[in-house]
Amino acid sequence: MALHFFRSCSSIEENIFTLGIVNIVMANEMLRNMYKSRPPPLPPHFGDDDDESSDDILHNSFSSLTAVHPFKMNRSANYSLSDRYAPLAWNEYFENKRYLTVPGDRAEEAEITFNIYETHGNSGAPVFVMHHGAGLSALSFALTAKEIKNIVNKDASVLSFDCRGHGETMSSDDNNLSLDRLAKDLKNVIHAVYGDHPPEIILVGHSMGGAVVSEAASRGMIPNLIGVAVLDIVEGVAIETLANMNGWLEKRPNMFRSLDKVVQWGVKSGTVRNVESARVSCPSLVILSKDSTVENPCYIWRTDLAASEQYWKEWFTGLTQKFLSAKAGRLLVLAGTDRLDKDMTIAQMQGKFQMLVFPNSGHAIQEDEPDRMAHELVAFWKRNERLVLPPRPFLP
Repeated sequence: MALHFFRSCSSIEENIFTLGIVNIVMANEMLRNMYKSRPPPLPPHFGDDDDESSDDILHNSFSSLTAVHPFKMNRSANYSLSDRYAPLAWNEYFENKRYLTVPGDRAEEAEITFNIYETHGNSGAPVFVMHHGAGLSALSFALTAKEIKNIVNKDASVLSFDCRGHGETMSSDDNNLSLDRLAKDLKNVIHAVYGDHPPEIILVGHSMGGAVVSEAASRGMIPNLIGVAVLDIVEGVAIETLANMNGWLEKRPNMFRSLDKVVQWGVKSGTVRNVESARVSCPSLVILSKDSTVENPCYIWRTDLAASEQYWKEWFTGLTQKFLSAKAGRLLVLAGTDRLDKDMTIAQMQGKFQMLVFPNSGHAIQEDEPDRMAHELVAFWKRNERLVLPPRPFLP
């Protein structure tokens, strides 16, 4: 009788727990559907009085310089819209910038020269290794890196690098953005910088970078790994939104007349909500085209995202299981709970990872709220750092 009673209680608790998960999953599905049906919010700073008109800024397509009104193109390459959108230098946020040449994994593979930014801690201090998203650059972590330094001083280091096909990294195979290749690149960079015995590593990946760090962690590619933080990417939602990717790419401007314009687009499009971060990161997303001249500068996108379409689904397929199988602390940071899919909702209810929500941020969480992001990453490291016990006293 008593045994039957306890079994009944257990069954009731399981049913209540299951019902709770189902309700949360349904709520998240309703939120996601609601947000899909709404138009995107008006980007901040849109319609500033001191800026040129939005029609002049948001050019939808430019096949050549002749497509632009002649008198508007005859401006100096140093023309600035205002101090508000003037680019900022990397050295205000990192201590060091260098190029690191890594040989190919096999004899037939060409070497690659990575552009890396570093802030150094004490010898042997734990290091936050940052991996940016598709079409972005290492400088998307600039403000977060600076704030981490302010919090921990020399107790930790930061390393952020441009992956192949992005930023200032140079490769003869820029379009190979397969998940396996990017994970191996991450491994090779860490090995080239820290050798066979690296300090404690905390991997931080944003968007596509979240898929890369999860892949590397799940395969045990990174020695001395103590934490994996994934920023605003979840498998189910990511795969669903891939259908809209080409449409978004078509709506982007194809060229800009100055770096100020790139920054202004980043802010007014809502891509980056933090103006300071946009001033640091957005200029690194473009390069001068071959047709550019001093009189008629023409900046185009550094990364051909459309060329990487064959890898989009591969990046995110299996992401949930890879993230959850990482033998390290796990942190998921989202800009909204509507981004959480069914599998991750259940895993979160079961306590398999820590989750934080930044409701005032857009997709570029580390750029929009760098101060909070830095504090949360440092707290995540502190929770997962290995405890080093003092040596036991010798007892005669």
